Amino acid sequence: MVHPLIRRALSAFAAAALVAVGLVGCGGDPAADRARPARLYPFASAVYYTPEEERVIHDALENRTVECMRERGFDYQPVGGGSADVEPDNPYALLDTRTAATHGYGIVPAEIQQRQRPAATDTPQTDPTYDRALVGSQDDLVTLSLPGGEQVSVAVGGCVTVARTKVFAADWDTLYYTFQSLSNQAIERTGKDPAVNAAVASWSACVAESGYRAATPGELREQLAQRARQATDDAAVREVARAELAAAGADAACQERARLREATEQAQAAAEAALLTAPLQQDLARLRHLKQAALTSSPPP
Repeated sequence: MVHPLIRRALSAFAAAALVAVGLVGCGGDPAADRARPARLYPFASAVYYTPEEERVIHDALENRTVECMRERGFDYQPVGGGSADVEPDNPYALLDTRTAATHGYGIVPAEIQQRQRPAATDTPQTDPTYDRALVGSQDDLVTLSLPGGEQVSVAVGGCVTVARTKVFAADWDTLYYTFQSLSNQAIERTGKDPAVNAAVASWSACVAESGYRAATPGELREQLAQRARQATDDAAVREVARAELAAAGADAACQERARLREATEQAQAAAEAALLTAPLQQDLARLRHLKQAALTSSPPP
């Protein structure tokens, strides 16, 4: 646990430290930003959101939940969320040189934000009738069978489900969880692809030349994350921030030399093609349509 005095010092120091070592974006060249490689997610990010998309969807769901709970006689207070500062997981730990130079991995800023969050408090007891109205009951569960053999239970009948149906459509849950399962399978297959493994091995040998011992890009990131978690004062945070930039720079340069992104893109495309049957292709088109409709506030058909 970080001592309160250290926490306050870190909070006051955070912005200056991150600017000093280059881990806070300062605008930059818009054209260069547009040229930055997009993150790589299965099925063209079908079940992934950008931070801005996450915020739009979150707000839409909360507003619909408020309406539903009001109709059931309850006052529901929207929950904050959908931060535009945190992007979703990078499943292959890919990194381009521009992002590495300007933002590193984003580990130190994320660690500081985590420390600044208020400590969790015990959730007060709520009215069971309110809870049932909001999330439904154990008697209102629907079990979905997914392509990977998994099963997921989804609560229905509560306002959370009503909101999701209004923002997307009645078949959203089935489509979403299906392609979440397929995305996980695509990521797993991509990680086992021989060409990807060869590129990762080449990357590992490359970063070793700069003094980093890591078998995968994810392992190198975790080494920096551990150092960030252990930093307890200003000097330590500054040192980790500098180390993060240096490691990210070497990481990105070696990914480029090993052509890791190209190997990953090709392997993921092959995995997607192997997983998508004709009916699933239609389902994917439907999922994308519903997602876009929700993001543009267009009611689904």
